[in-house]
Amino acid sequence: MSEALILLTQIAPDFGGICVQSRDQVGDLSLPIQLVDGRTIPYSLELRDYDGVVSVREKIAEHLPAFCPERHINSDGTFCLSYSPVQSLKIEDVDTARVWMETVYKFLKLQERARLQRKWPNDKAWAHGGAARHQLRAQAAASVLGDKIVSALSSHQLSVKRRHSNGRAVLELIYQGACLYRVWEATKKVANQRRRCFCSSSGKQRLKSLRKCANHGAQAAELVFALQDWEREEKHYWEIMLGKDCCQTCDACPLAKTG
Repeated sequence: MSEALILLTQIAPDFGGICVQSRDQVGDLSLPIQLVDGRTIPYSLELRDYDGVVSVREKIAEHLPAFCPERHINSDGTFCLSYSPVQSLKIEDVDTARVWMETVYKFLKLQERARLQRKWPNDKAWAHGGAARHQLRAQAAASVLGDKIVSALSSHQLSVKRRHSNGRAVLELIYQGACLYRVWEATKKVANQRRRCFCSSSGKQRLKSLRKCANHGAQAAELVFALQDWEREEKHYWEIMLGKDCCQTCDACPLAKTG
């Protein structure tokens, strides 16, 4: 018997659902999703327990695409619910079973908004494939550089442009069409560390420079390289996906552009 599925069977009624273990490590979850407009979408889901890590997919692709990277549905139909280094969702007790069920419920509510808006409806999703690791790096670096940088990153307004200056490769962090700062590619250092630090920390008399503000110069450089690696991994992911059928439910999906 699957302990994780037993726990989900106990928790499911709290969400209006019914969970039944159909065979060893496999279960069926009937889960009605209540929408804000009063409608209810009845989902029939298949669960598979892998030592406490439970995957979930629609048994028959009725309400969701069978596959859609933009809507975080994997090629085998399973839902991409989290990034395990940040949130594992492993079911070990009643509390973690409840977190898992809450996550699935919220995911399915977002799916209806995604269907109507033809895009993922918020900025809290993880990047595809190996890009998520670099997204996490970028978030960690941005978190020490101030609210402006954090906000720009979360709303996908930061990008990196590579060019040459005096024969040396330099990476520019671009925000709203303008360069925020430059990083020398070879040395991995911000080009002008005498500038005011982005975090706006103050010394005894004036705002600190980037060079004198903890390790923020190194974090500013890390942000640029993390963004560059993130973009590279995203590109690699879509190259792998090239040729797969597009569900045509998201307007900006790269598969739709190549289909």
